[in-house]
Amino acid sequence: MKRNYFLLTIILYIIQHTTHSQIQGVWHSNFEVAGKSLLMDLDVQGIGRDGSIIVSIPDQPQLKPQTMEEFALFSDSLWFNWKMLGLTYSAKLHGDSLVGTMKQAGLAWSAIFYKKVMIAKEVKGKIQDPKGPFPYMTREIQVKTDKKTTLSGTLILPEKEKAAQFPLVILVSGSGAQDRDCEILGHRSFWVLADHLGRNGIASFRYDDRGVGKSSGKFNEATQTDFANDLLFIINKLKKEFPKAKLFIYGHSEGGMTALRAAVQTKYLTGIIEAASVGNSGKEVLIEQQYLIPKASGYSEEESLWNQRFYKAGAEIALRSTTNDFSKQYNAWLNSCWDSIPQKLLDGANQKELTEQMSAFFNNAWAREFLAFESQAYLSQLDLPFLIINGSKDIQVPAQANQASFRTAMSKASLEKSTFYLLEGANHLFQQCKECNLSEYATLEQSIDPQVMQWVTSWILAQL
Repeated sequence: MKRNYFLLTIILYIIQHTTHSQIQGVWHSNFEVAGKSLLMDLDVQGIGRDGSIIVSIPDQPQLKPQTMEEFALFSDSLWFNWKMLGLTYSAKLHGDSLVGTMKQAGLAWSAIFYKKVMIAKEVKGKIQDPKGPFPYMTREIQVKTDKKTTLSGTLILPEKEKAAQFPLVILVSGSGAQDRDCEILGHRSFWVLADHLGRNGIASFRYDDRGVGKSSGKFNEATQTDFANDLLFIINKLKKEFPKAKLFIYGHSEGGMTALRAAVQTKYLTGIIEAASVGNSGKEVLIEQQYLIPKASGYSEEESLWNQRFYKAGAEIALRSTTNDFSKQYNAWLNSCWDSIPQKLLDGANQKELTEQMSAFFNNAWAREFLAFESQAYLSQLDLPFLIINGSKDIQVPAQANQASFRTAMSKASLEKSTFYLLEGANHLFQQCKECNLSEYATLEQSIDPQVMQWVTSWILAQL
């Protein structure tokens, strides 16, 4: 019996040791998510809390390998939470591969890792991605804004606009680090729009945000003031090169706020298109969307209202606090109501973690400028025609409240020559939606409703 037991122990040890060896090492994956092909590597060492998981993304070398602080590592499975990106992965060993599910921002997808090195797969574009031949010229333009920042973008110039006077639209993207195509979850709406404009005789310039694509600088350190200054440099550059061009701005979402900040500092603009943008204030939009977004994602009325309370408190504290005391004040507010917060909404986060999340969002110069932004302060100074377009199903910048605010905030001169459109059934990206929540953006084939492009085109030509 002892011999048999000893033999069984050896066999179990060999099995466990073999399994341990299998899960350890460097794993490679290539998966498609939200219209993009992504390479990812996992360096797995050890077992349990003595082990480690290091995640790297080979095709994004600017993002250094990250050691996971939250993880579980067993002989045949693993789990980790990449807190910085809000990304989780759970997987089990199946033969020579790790098979599991990755989740981020309401999306979930299958991700399989192998020991062999992977190469990026070609991803089929969206149905509206432009296809040649192209009846216009394109040119790369660089705009130097300061010693550390140079913006790069694409100029589309139709052949007939070799003449002295022509319309030229600057496309300005919304919140977050965006490239010149405003690529969001596989959709390249600015490229689609610019191509449509070019085919209808309208020039355009779209650019990478600072620190994105071919533009230098640091996006994470920039404020709304910085973005407006970037736009002013672009306006001046284009006006100098094309002095008789009629300049327009198409600002999507926060890009419309950037447009207003810049517009009051220049006399070179012929008109502004505010696309799904803010007519009231940054604070009002944020508070309203933080109820609508979770509600559209299936959270209860109570949970959605509590989520709104988190952000309402954060906004109010950010506007009255300094960088040094935001966390203290927000944590004190959480103390006063912690036992009442629905557990589903917390999703396992403790008070310290929630305070850190809110501090990361609110406790910076960009957030304070966003919250303090009042459209009326800029609109009242302008005597320009505006085209205001909103989607009726937009849960990020609600249409009704913001269109009403644009009407009341504009100068009388602007209001008399401005046009308002409401696109029925469309979300924040101007896609015809079904569920109309954030996770649906990636699954819809439409990048931007053709009606929006037609409205923009007709309105610009009517201003000439």
